[in-house]
Amino acid sequence: MPRKLPAPIWPRRILRHLPPVSDEAIVEAALGLLDREGVDAVTMRGVAECMGVTTPTIYWHVENKDGLLERLYDRLCSEVARPSSGPWQDRLRLLANGIRAVFVGHRDAAKLAVGRFPLGPHGLQITEWVLEALAEAGLDPEEMAHGAYLFFSYVTSFSHQETILPTPVSTNDRRDALKKIEQYLLTLSEKQFPHVTRSAKALSQPGLDRRFAFGLDQFLLGLTESSKRQRREPAKKKSKRS
Repeated sequence: MPRKLPAPIWPRRILRHLPPVSDEAIVEAALGLLDREGVDAVTMRGVAECMGVTTPTIYWHVENKDGLLERLYDRLCSEVARPSSGPWQDRLRLLANGIRAVFVGHRDAAKLAVGRFPLGPHGLQITEWVLEALAEAGLDPEEMAHGAYLFFSYVTSFSHQETILPTPVSTNDRRDALKKIEQYLLTLSEKQFPHVTRSAKALSQPGLDRRFAFGLDQFLLGLTESSKRQRREPAKKKSKRS
């Protein structure tokens, strides 16, 4: 029986043990890249470099960049807590503030969310919570859909706007930019622009919590009126039949 040959003596590559790459690890690396550099930096190559692996390794787990961003979006949705029990209006307020807090807590998160329909498990759960509240308000399925779109559009667009610098002011500080806008508005003619000059400070104030709450309250008031109308109509039909 021939003897087994020893290993050849020429130089050879030593294989080092690398930690396994998982879908979760890829998404977490993408999240870190989002927070550090913004959504434009979240690419297949960028994530691969962060993880110390080759780009084809990322493609083996994620089909393309859109798939990566969809997974990242759902990862952000996982941070939104389920609202506690209570009236449907209160639950929607809690959800709106919870979503906004996630957007504020992660760079470019709102920009990533613009135009995306949440199809991941966590995003779908948030949509279910919103629709559940709107159903409790007495809206029909079509009105529930319209209401949900308005809800997400308001929260997302507001959150996106508060994370970008107003143009055309040339400064990298949002508070400074808003101060310059206020100063400009105050130089306008009070006769020609009485309401603009009177509201100059309010239009350019940096704190947006009260503005966000105001818009959300108006949205909920409109839904409340729709809910009341839905409940009045069956009662009217019933009284006519009797």
